[in-house]
Amino acid sequence: MAQAPFQISPALVAIANDYSAINRTARGYIADIVCPRVRVEAPLFEYPEYKLEDAFTVYDNQIDRLGQLNEITESSTMSSGKVIDYGILSKIPYRDELAAQSARIPFTLKTRAVRKVIDTNQLNREIRVANLMFSAANYQAGYKTTLSGTSQFTDYNNSDPVALALKIRRDMLIPPNVAIMSQGVRDALALHPKVSVALGGSANSGRIATNEELARVLGVERIVIGNTLRQTSKRGQNLTTGYIWGNNIAFVYVPPTGPDGLALGIESPAFAATFQWNGNIAGENPYRPGEMGLYGGVGVYAGESLVEKQIAPFAGYLITDAIPTV
Repeated sequence: MAQAPFQISPALVAIANDYSAINRTARGYIADIVCPRVRVEAPLFEYPEYKLEDAFTVYDNQIDRLGQLNEITESSTMSSGKVIDYGILSKIPYRDELAAQSARIPFTLKTRAVRKVIDTNQLNREIRVANLMFSAANYQAGYKTTLSGTSQFTDYNNSDPVALALKIRRDMLIPPNVAIMSQGVRDALALHPKVSVALGGSANSGRIATNEELARVLGVERIVIGNTLRQTSKRGQNLTTGYIWGNNIAFVYVPPTGPDGLALGIESPAFAATFQWNGNIAGENPYRPGEMGLYGGVGVYAGESLVEKQIAPFAGYLITDAIPTV
């Protein structure tokens, strides 16, 4: 990218890039898996949006010997988008840096600050993507349902997740290839008697289905589990936490990705994608004595420019409250 009018540190950018991948795996963040990134060339860009009625258009393909072929019109409309800048800063007093050097701490405080900032940015992205995937307003009419009481998957006598999954796949215009859920929902499904029967076992076998077996029963290529906690209490209050990915299941079509994790294209109507301009940026801002303590210090920042967008509401199906809230 072109040099910004503020100081970007190549060393801190390298740390940010390296730690992003490590932390994403360690914390179990799934935003990049279920809402993969697509590179855009400028902060303002265009992207395709697909409408349900366009997908059902039937064209007359019969042609006379000297006639002209009928023409397929574009099945998507191009919409304008704009990336959003996300970033945060962590301050390090100079006296703290000197103390760390004297104590021979293996990682500099700047390195630690970049890592803390990256984790904060990734956590916020995880929350945004979960809200996108689990908001009923983002799904086509007829492509969402809410369970309650005996229909919830913890009622092993009355609920039937296998039959529901088959119906969902049968009714959807774009067959889903991924099922997104929390660990709690996954555990309820993995122990469900009807899942065991669908796999050739008995209803009272007590066996726990693997993710691969569960994916096969639900009719998707893979199960993606979001198991990250977030703070639900306000700062200053006693700490309370909750699961970001809640009690819902989203059956969605996710576009294929390359070895770098980037989407190979969104020509087919995927449910959602992330549009990213440039990559991680990271740097430091100096503070003079009096601006940060008696000795001054530095503010380490990192961030990225991207936006998550829904592309095709009919390429996903949402089950709300698949299990009760505990």
